[in-house]
Amino acid sequence: MLRLTLTATLAAGLTAQSVVVPNASATAAGTLVLNNPLRNSGNPRTYMMGINASQLTGIPIGSLINGISMRAGLTATNAAVWPANDVTFNDYEIRIGDAIPPASWTSAFLSNFVGTPTLARDGVMVVQAGAFTNGNPTAPTPNAWGTFFWDFQTPFVYTGGDLGIQLTHPGSNDPTSIFFEQVVSNSAVHGQAITYAAFQAATASSVNYAFCVVRIHYGYGPAGGCPGTGGLSPNLVQSENTTGGGTIHLQIANAPANAPAVYIFGLGRATIPLQNGCDLLMSPVATAFVPLDLNGRHDMLLNVPPGVVAMFNAQALVLDAGNAAGFTLSNGVEPQTN
Repeated sequence: MLRLTLTATLAAGLTAQSVVVPNASATAAGTLVLNNPLRNSGNPRTYMMGINASQLTGIPIGSLINGISMRAGLTATNAAVWPANDVTFNDYEIRIGDAIPPASWTSAFLSNFVGTPTLARDGVMVVQAGAFTNGNPTAPTPNAWGTFFWDFQTPFVYTGGDLGIQLTHPGSNDPTSIFFEQVVSNSAVHGQAITYAAFQAATASSVNYAFCVVRIHYGYGPAGGCPGTGGLSPNLVQSENTTGGGTIHLQIANAPANAPAVYIFGLGRATIPLQNGCDLLMSPVATAFVPLDLNGRHDMLLNVPPGVVAMFNAQALVLDAGNAAGFTLSNGVEPQTN
């Protein structure tokens, strides 16, 4: 994990790159816990959330939703740090798409989408050791957000309206799991969740189930990306922005194992055509070279001192022989400090 310190003082004025749902849980811990999203070995799950459009007004229309993250619930059942070692799911699927109003949802998972949802992730998924912490803060103070992103191999273009997100997996290779923060489903306010204890289940056994507190991440750029090996484009996910100093977390994902990569930083959006249909999405002013890990990921922490006001753009370039140009480019994100 690379740490850099941001010291330049620039102009501010962009929105955050993530939205917490329910909005009321942005800084207040939920009262329930549930471990469906990352259940342990022998415990497959299908879990789906319907999110009301009123909770998503912070996502600009046309943005690329490219990941989600969660935080550990307030329970002594959770370890102080989880997992102890990397945890692998041999097939983790995420579907996302426009949804019918959550108040009208039935137990049939896919019927709650409007049309065919986007298969945002499919295949092996690895959760890195130490991704989630449980500091047992006093409620309503929540735990810190996990450093693991459910990054999307195929981002979803948000056009407004209610949203459905379905997670399904066969259980991990680990006997332990983590309980995430939840709230009671409320289709009139934030939405509702449904679930079944099977992989790729067609019908839920429980509706109005506990609703995950989830952070939805987004960026910008062409929906098709700039594909390389396996037809995949690298994905750049950003955590929330900072106020009064703090840390901005960037993660490159969805790229070849151990590939060389470059973070590109710039000021202002742009579309600069390069080779083979790949576009640079900003006017570059600085770069940082990094090696990706065995999972095709890299984490960068930008340390922002108190009092620094900054707005900038970031994108990732990955050397990848799967693209005729020899490289691929991710979506863009727009970190902000104030």
